[in-house]
Amino acid sequence: MTSVTAPSARPLPTIADAATRPAGRRGVRHVGHYIVHSIGFMLRDWSFLAFVVAMPTTMYLFFAGIYGDQTAAGGASVAAIMMVTMATYGGLGAAMSAGAQIQTERATGWFRQLMLTAITPAQFMAAKIAVAVTVIMPAIAAVFIAGAIRGVRMDAGTWLASGALILASLLPMVILGLVIGLWLKQAAAGAATTLVMLALSMLGGLWFPLDMMPDLMQTIGRLLPSYWAGRIGTWPITGGDFPWQGVLVIGIWTVSLVVLGALGYRRAVRTSRR
Repeated sequence: MTSVTAPSARPLPTIADAATRPAGRRGVRHVGHYIVHSIGFMLRDWSFLAFVVAMPTTMYLFFAGIYGDQTAAGGASVAAIMMVTMATYGGLGAAMSAGAQIQTERATGWFRQLMLTAITPAQFMAAKIAVAVTVIMPAIAAVFIAGAIRGVRMDAGTWLASGALILASLLPMVILGLVIGLWLKQAAAGAATTLVMLALSMLGGLWFPLDMMPDLMQTIGRLLPSYWAGRIGTWPITGGDFPWQGVLVIGIWTVSLVVLGALGYRRAVRTSRR
């Protein structure tokens, strides 16, 4: 009599298994769909777009109307420098918005469903960064357009270099938004994002020059990535030595935030709604 061996029971996949399994073409396809979905979600939020585009543009026009006709040390136009710092402020708000969508996804259970697909943690983070960059660019462009209309004149290379440097310098702020969204609950994450963004903007000298602040605030400001994002963005305009110290500060923030983001991601996976 031939014996029949019963097939071994396989455990059902869990959300943790799905979050760590390798992804092939199917995973890449899921990432593409997720990016398109996320961009559509952001574009439908008109109040958010008005905040990240209209507010920094309005602030730039207001301050440029008061101080824009002055000339900074070295001969650079104050209006041009203020344009870059206000564009950095607008891009900062857009960058940190990456965490807001995570909160919506976690509250609706979409985050859990997403983790059951072939998307890896690295692809998830890359998708969030791609979406944030899509929102950062119009926030920067709106202030640049306002500056050009108001009379800021620079060659094409300077415009492109300044915008690209702002965008690159703000990428760690996308991760910061994700860290807040992954670690905090929905009720606290929104308030924390706003407070952190305002603190980074004020202490980072994006609203007023850092030299006008008390010594302690200046010391704190030079440790913040927002300050160096503004400095790096204005470098094509002001010239001089490239602010490599800012690259170091931004790099340290990036590494630290990536670690916090990875830990927060694992925690969010474990605590997602079932």
